Amino acid sequence: RNISSSSSAPKFSRQIDRGDLQLRLELYCRTLRRIRSLSDADPSKPMEECVLQYVSKKGIRSRVRLIIQTYLRSVDCVRDVHKTLMTLVLRATLEVLAVEVWCQELRSTVDRLASEYEHKVSFASLAFLSSPDNSVEAHLEPLLIKYFEYLQMDWESLVSKCELERMLRTVLDSELRYFFKNAMFHSVGHILDECRRERESLDNIALPPPWMGVFGMARGGDTKVDTDAAIKQYCSDPTLVKQALRDLKREVITVNGQLLPPANSHMELAEHLGEILNSKKLMNSLGGRGSALIRKRRSKRRSQYTSDVGLELESDFSGTESDATSSKIDVGLVDVLVKRLLIAASRTGTAGDAYFIVRDLFGGEEVEVVPHHSSNKTNQGTIEIFITMNSVIIKSHAKFDIFPKPIISDSDPLIQFHTTTTETVTLQHSREASLTTLKEKKTNMTGWRTLAIRPAYYERIPQLH
Repeated sequence: RNISSSSSAPKFSRQIDRGDLQLRLELYCRTLRRIRSLSDADPSKPMEECVLQYVSKKGIRSRVRLIIQTYLRSVDCVRDVHKTLMTLVLRATLEVLAVEVWCQELRSTVDRLASEYEHKVSFASLAFLSSPDNSVEAHLEPLLIKYFEYLQMDWESLVSKCELERMLRTVLDSELRYFFKNAMFHSVGHILDECRRERESLDNIALPPPWMGVFGMARGGDTKVDTDAAIKQYCSDPTLVKQALRDLKREVITVNGQLLPPANSHMELAEHLGEILNSKKLMNSLGGRGSALIRKRRSKRRSQYTSDVGLELESDFSGTESDATSSKIDVGLVDVLVKRLLIAASRTGTAGDAYFIVRDLFGGEEVEVVPHHSSNKTNQGTIEIFITMNSVIIKSHAKFDIFPKPIISDSDPLIQFHTTTTETVTLQHSREASLTTLKEKKTNMTGWRTLAIRPAYYERIPQLH
């Protein structure tokens, strides 16, 4: 509404075309009815944010007409066709998939769609032989309908890829990501030099908790209650728990150097972990003499993962020998560590973050990133838990090989990268009489992890002439 200064009578300026408004309201009402009917059919089933898979053919045609109408009013000249069409289709894609960013596959698909339309409608036909209305009806409308049908068929995979892209944009510095994705490396030495130059950034990639955003977290309210509820819901996912238990069997897990036996169920894992946490050996290690022995042992330890070298734990063991004999691990802490282990071990969950980030930075059209598989017996845990009087540190190690495409069996990788994902669980002391109980302390950094990426050690061999 624009009010003229010379007259008290208001003047209205139409902000949206009448036809566009009718189409938008029609689509909106249909979506509301569809969601309501789905919710009434099965109230216990969680609703997907993306409901494109339930849209009828008539609904797709309505949306296509809306895009076409906006396109016809927006294009002024031939050189604007590709850019305008890509912008409209990508924004419509974000809306129907209920995602924040588009993945590379979607962008490439829309780019091909716009190029195909440009190819079918030449400059001559646009300018002289046919009107824009006839061109979009004959060529653009079928392309858009086919594109939305593709979204309907592959929406689950596309939503997953868009969420992965959102995660990568969130955790990786834009300049660092752009450099490694576009750099042309001439040799292994060239990669090593660039990784050494960007070492500070590659050693400190902050990963948010996987449950971030659940129950309205970070938007006020009781942080402790929100965090507990979000973790409980996330770790109650039967698919995640089943896959994590399967993945745990492949891992070598140590708790302050003690090997954790393999488990076949959530309860069995909690039982094994509880036995180690309340063992006399671990309690003694938290005391003054025990901590000194651990510090001495760790000073001699050489990590098999370059991503863990130089990032060793600080000597934050505290307490006296008498404290150690009167300390106790709270039952709730055992449950906390079990959930954190399930999250750390699940390759389909957060443990896949390291793989996706390495693939994004160092993968490409000509190379493939593959998790390392070795038959050699390792003497260092792939998941290490270090318990002190102040905190619990969980380190998840992994190795990734970079192979040229196509991958040939028995071929050697071009280069290998090591990753270490570290999470710190802060502890608080609850003292009753002469007994000290260790419990988890919720902080604003609860669940946050730090990922370190480094290339493996390589020895320069002098060339003989």
